[in-house]
Amino acid sequence: LAKHRNRTQSLDVPSGSSHLIRQILAIGIPITLSNSAMSILNIIDTKIVMGQLQNALLLSEESAAALNGQYSMAMDMPNMVASFVYPVTMSLIPFAAAALARQDHAGADRIISSAFRIIAILALPAGIGLSVLSTPIMVLVLPAQREDALAAGPHLQVLGIALIFICLMILTNAILQTYGKEKLPIFTVIVGGIVKIIMNYFLVGNPDINIHGAPISTLCCYLVIVVLNLFFVWKYSPQKPRYLEVFAKPVAASLLMGGAAWAVYGLASRVLDGAFLALAQQMFADPDKIQLWSVYLANAACVLLGILAGVIVYGVLVIALRILRAEDMRSIPRGEKLIKLLHLK
Repeated sequence: LAKHRNRTQSLDVPSGSSHLIRQILAIGIPITLSNSAMSILNIIDTKIVMGQLQNALLLSEESAAALNGQYSMAMDMPNMVASFVYPVTMSLIPFAAAALARQDHAGADRIISSAFRIIAILALPAGIGLSVLSTPIMVLVLPAQREDALAAGPHLQVLGIALIFICLMILTNAILQTYGKEKLPIFTVIVGGIVKIIMNYFLVGNPDINIHGAPISTLCCYLVIVVLNLFFVWKYSPQKPRYLEVFAKPVAASLLMGGAAWAVYGLASRVLDGAFLALAQQMFADPDKIQLWSVYLANAACVLLGILAGVIVYGVLVIALRILRAEDMRSIPRGEKLIKLLHLK
């Protein structure tokens, strides 16, 4: 320090508190708005759905609330799965921000590519699995509300695909914020929200579509957001991400997994229905309980077998196709152990 000719350049003088507060607010407010905009739009969306069910379709408030409740039941599943999926990927984002701060654009690109691969590996099978086993899963988790579960099943079939885009939206929002483009997610979420509101107005108000328009509009909303976010990530990335390379193999593996889960569930349901009926007859004397429990237990067993088959098929394909790389696992908790266990390279 004493040998430095220009002393003003050698001193690290911290910014004033007012300047730091302005910087924090300039970054924090857009991030908060982008994270809360979807919740605000969902409230508006619910009002429109309820209004169209009552005004356009002339349903009573109770009937409209029942239909909207079935859609909400189905929507809870993607939200719950997303809450478990995206934290794994989000743990990589601080490493990308640190690499960018060091001007290590190649390192940031590798980390962000890993985040995309991990979200694809987790979100794609989760979404497709929910979609292909939608009604059985709803019946499994809502045994006391069988009629509502059966009605919510077709909604979950659409919302399972929406789950994939929900996870991608969360990831791409974080990447844009890492690139210092924290205002762009506000724009894309608002555009997607407007699409959702307009589609709900016309689809839910159509007697032939009814409440089924709500999950369709939700899927389109997140699809629009993700398409815009992916474009902006590509535009502002120092090294352009190769989306086809990242998503092609996970999509193929997830489709094969979904086919295996659906086939095993269908086969098991034909084989096990009689067995669980006999088991229920031994457990209960009441005919109603026999019917209720035999159907529920058979469905639960078939769903679990379908999920198990899907997990096995997908796990084999992930390793065989080398979808997962060692570099993807190093930054997540216990990643080194998984690298050794799966023999990743």
